[in-house]
Formats: sequence, structure tokens, C-alpha cells
Amino acid sequence: MRPGDPSRIGAARLFQAGALGLACWLIATFFWHITFGQGASLPVILFLDQDFPALLTGLLLFALAVPFAEGRGFSLPAPKARIVIPLVVLFGLVAWAGHYLLFQNYAISRDEEVARFAAAYIREGLFARPIPAEWEPYRRAIMPEFFSPFGAADYWTAAYLPVNSAIQALFWQLGDPNLAGPVLLVAGLIALWRVALHLFPDRPDAVWVTMLLALSSAQLWITAMTPYAMTGHFALNMIWLALVLRGGWLSHLVAGLVALVAAGLHQWHFPPIFIAPFILWMLLGRRWAVAVFHILILILIVIVWAKLWPGFLTHVLGPPMDVRPSAGVADKVGSLFERLGDRWQPLVNITRFIAWNNILMVPLAVLGVAAMHWRKALRGQEIALPLALGCVAGCGLALAQGYGWGYRYAHGFIGPFCLLAGLGWARFRPAERMRPVFIAVAITLATAGFLAWRTHLFVAPYAASHRMIDASQADVVLVDPRGGLFVTDLVRGRNGVPGRPMVMNLGMLTLDQVDTLCADYVVELFDRAEFRPLGVPLARWNLGRMDALRAHMKAVGCDKPVQPPLPSTLEDAFKAAGDVL
Repeated sequence: MRPGDPSRIGAARLFQAGALGLACWLIATFFWHITFGQGASLPVILFLDQDFPALLTGLLLFALAVPFAEGRGFSLPAPKARIVIPLVVLFGLVAWAGHYLLFQNYAISRDEEVARFAAAYIREGLFARPIPAEWEPYRRAIMPEFFSPFGAADYWTAAYLPVNSAIQALFWQLGDPNLAGPVLLVAGLIALWRVALHLFPDRPDAVWVTMLLALSSAQLWITAMTPYAMTGHFALNMIWLALVLRGGWLSHLVAGLVALVAAGLHQWHFPPIFIAPFILWMLLGRRWAVAVFHILILILIVIVWAKLWPGFLTHVLGPPMDVRPSAGVADKVGSLFERLGDRWQPLVNITRFIAWNNILMVPLAVLGVAAMHWRKALRGQEIALPLALGCVAGCGLALAQGYGWGYRYAHGFIGPFCLLAGLGWARFRPAERMRPVFIAVAITLATAGFLAWRTHLFVAPYAASHRMIDASQADVVLVDPRGGLFVTDLVRGRNGVPGRPMVMNLGMLTLDQVDTLCADYVVELFDRAEFRPLGVPLARWNLGRMDALRAHMKAVGCDKPVQPPLPSTLEDAFKAAGDVL
């Protein structure tokens, strides 16, 4: 790098500016949500437990690395298929193993459980699961939330669109539904590599920067361990972009089909947010035909998934029951604006996004935006424009997500962030000096290890609780969720299928229903006396009506707690006794 060359940015300056900007954001988040915040919501709990220590540690290491940042590092081979594809497949295998090692084969959130629930009935060739007649009076206690209103008196149906669950059902038929996320991750990373090759044909180092940022993203590979639809959004977004950049009528036609499939993953509005900036880019470049084609695809998305699909469910399952329908265009737009007013949390959500991705990704992406020639951008000649607009939209709609490993609502824009970072690198850094990226990857892997550990510790109590409920010999297990964080999410079946024991939310039952259950079935209770020793976090949740239910159940002798299963071997017995015998 030539001293004083204004077209280049030294690694030390890059690290200093990046550390300062990220530190300011972290401090603002802490003050807003912790110092002056009110209440401990789930995002704040996860911020204190995971994001804050991870990002603070990363920033300290980032700052300490400033004197050593500049340099060549070690040379990398050309990013050819024989190198990149096996590396990507290896990361897919890590994600597959992580579902069992990190998550203990358990999906913690209701979103994931509903996706697996739908995969189970799709695997059986059904559009919904018929509710057995004996359980119809208790249908809402068995499936408390995220159910479709269509035919809800007779069927249990997931509230989400079906494609993500259909993909899981396909892999379930092939042997393991938990392969769906890792395979989609591999497909998305390969598509990202193809896009990087297209954008940086003469800068293999920029291709490697793009790929290393993605491969070191804890959000990408940990989310791929789960049934969340967001891995599918990442993959199909990248496949769509690779096809559009390839050009030709066939590629655009396939890209349109990809967009239509992506819109059916779980909520149809996600792909239009990604695609709309590229349509603007096409219009600015006077590529009228392809722009009109993709506009028609967006219209088709709304017709198919917001109009025809609800109509199909009404025809097959019956009219909406129990709750109002929520799949229409007006409802979706109204819900978005309502949530923007009530649940817009950019500081804590974007902090989570930064903490779960490569620490150099956002600083380099900012350079990618700075590298834009704005006159060319306004003529549709800068790919950075639609990439940046998409990233701003993905992070700007920073709605509260509940659970999520990273900020999952921006998951589909990790690829654009990495590509912007590659553009920033290609514009402001010399090809032969890769050491800052290697340092950033090392720092990120260290913080990713911490995040994986904290994720395991957070999920483990819920997984243990589910195993305890699932092992019950009772006909019905009533879950009293008071005193525990999101304990109601333990109300679920086995592998997405409700059955014995039939698990219900006690808070959604009436006194007469409880009496009937206690008279006709063997009933057990699962409450704070069981889940607190397993480590489920505390939560303030007091419903006076449930005190009356519990008192009545005790009076009639229907308050037997769920018992842990008896040890199957002598060795298990010694372990259960703490090896004190």
C-alpha cells in the first residue's frame, strides 16, 4: 500500500474506526435499554446474557489488535469450486451436528415447533391435522398460539405458510428433517460464492473476504441448526441474486419461481423487501423488460400467498374460527405498522445482529457503501445501491423478534452485507494484505464459541423440561407456566404430533374442563416445582384465576406432579443419586 494513497485505508484506521463506531452503538444500547429501560424483556435478557459480553470482548480484542492489523497474513488459494464447496459442506455438517449437540434435538421457540408441527402433517400428505373428537374442547389449550384460524374448530394448522415445513417434510422422508437447515445453508453459501465471483472476477481476495465473513457468522450456522425459516430466506435470496446477475430469460424465469417459493416459506412479505431494491436498480438502468417481469412476480406473490392460499384453506378446511384471519394484504400491512409503533427496537436488535456476525462485516459494509459512485448508482450501474437499500430495510424494520440466534429478521440480508463488505474491501484495500480479515475471523470465532456455549446453556433447561414431560406415563400433562420464562412453549407434542401424554396449558382451561380431565384421564402437573430446578429462567407471571384452579385440583386430589423417569440401568441410578451410594 502506498503511503498517503487516498484510495486506500490502512488496517489500523479500519480497526480503530470500526471499534469506535461499534462501541458507541453498544454504549447507546446499554444506556437506552438497561440504564434507563423499564422491565426485563426477552431481548434485554439475551442482550445481557449473550450479546453484550460477546460484543464487548470482541471490541476489546479488536482494539488490542490495532498495532498488528496491517500485513499480508498467509496466502489463500484461488477460491475455486474444489476449495470452496468442500469448505461450505463442512460447515453444513457442523450445523447438522450442532442441532443435536448444541440444541439437544430440541426446538425452543413456538415458531420452530409450529414449523415442525406442520412438517409432520405434510409428511403424512395432509394440509392440516384433524383434531380428535375427544380433544376438541381442549384444542386451544393443546395448541395455544400460532395456529391458523381456517377450520380451527376441526383442524390444527400452522399459522405460517407451508414451504419451510414442506422442505422439512421432504428431508424427514429422506431420513432427518434436521438436515433441511444445513442443506439450505450450503446452497445459500454456494450461491453467495457464485455472486462474489461475478462481482469480483479480478479480485479473488475480495471473494475470500465475502466468504470468510459469511462462514464465520455465528448467526448463519447456529440458525441453520434450527427449524426456523430464515435459513431458507438466506439461501433463496442468494440463489435469486445469482440467477438475476447471470442474466438471460431462462435465469430470470427461474429467479421468478425462486421468489415465489421463497415467499411461501413462512411469511410472504420477506422476499419483496429483498427484491424491491433490485427492481429499482433495474429501472434506473433502463432494463425495462426485466423490471416489469419482476414487478409482475411481486404481484403474483401477493395473489398466490395472500389471496389464493387463504382461499384454498377456507375451501379445504372451512372458514376462520376462534381468531380472526391474518393472512390478507391489509392485515399484513396494518400489523407491520402496528408493530413498528409498539415493538420497534433498533438498538437492541441491531446490536444482536452485529454481535452474532463477523466483527468486521459492518465496518467493511459501510466502506462498500462509501465506495459507490452516486452518479453511476442513479444510472443503475452500481450493484451496491440495491444491496445497501436492502440492508437498510432489513435492519430498519427492527421489530421485536422474541427468540432468535442473532437478529433473524435481518437474516436474509447477511449475504448482501457480506457482498457490500467485499465491495468495500476491493475498493479500499490492496489485494495482498489480508491479515486484518484473518484477525477479524479469529476474534469472531472466539466470540462465536462463547455465544454457542451461552445458547446451549439457555436451551438446556427447556430441553430437559420437554424430556421430563415427554417421559410421563400420564394421559394428560397440564403445564402451569407461572414463574418461568416462556414455559408455555413446552406445550407441544412429540416430533410435532400431539399424543400421549397430551400436553395442555392449564391457564387456557376452565374449572369444568379440569374436572372432566381429572375424572376421565390420568393427569399430572408440570409447574415451577419441576422446571425451576432444571434451570428455566424466572419470570413474573401471576394469574389469580389459576390459583383457584390449582386449589380446586388439590382439593380433589388431581395435583400429582410429573415424575422423572425411573433409571433404566444401575449406572443411571448412581448418576441420579449423585454417586453418593
